[in-house]
Amino acid sequence: MGSIVYRATKTQAIHDELASVGASSTVLAHRVIGNRLWFLAQTRTGERAGRKWIGLTLIDCRHGEAAVKCLDETCGPCYYDCPLSFLAQADAPMGPYAVTWREKVRAFHVARTAKRAAIRQGARISYGGRTYVLCRSLGRRGWEVARESDGYVFRLKSRQLGNATVLPDQEKHP
Repeated sequence: MGSIVYRATKTQAIHDELASVGASSTVLAHRVIGNRLWFLAQTRTGERAGRKWIGLTLIDCRHGEAAVKCLDETCGPCYYDCPLSFLAQADAPMGPYAVTWREKVRAFHVARTAKRAAIRQGARISYGGRTYVLCRSLGRRGWEVARESDGYVFRLKSRQLGNATVLPDQEKHP
């Protein structure tokens, strides 16, 4: 399966893709995460009428052009940030790839929840080969961090923190 490229903004491409799916299915829910449009749809016609399935459209917009690639869970996409609520509402997976993909989606969410729980004031992280201590949350702007080697204070953006590794707590010896 290839990509389709046409003149559009990201908002237009999202609208167009939902309308395209809506030609044969009812879109029950959708969510945009980065350049991924996840949707839960229910087929209206044919032998699979009534079936609820999960779809993904990759949307890359540059210089007034949108490149879109449409997939569904039977392809076993290599993206795992699909909303868990979509898995709960969709019908049983079809094909060998969908079962494995759903397991990976659940594992992704478990790991993300564990990482979020570990991110707290005083936690140690590794980013860019350096170790930092989380000092203060700045909300959506990220965290104020202190470099462990010299105590120099920086702001670590939320995206950077997402790419950091949370280190285990150091045991304190008397």
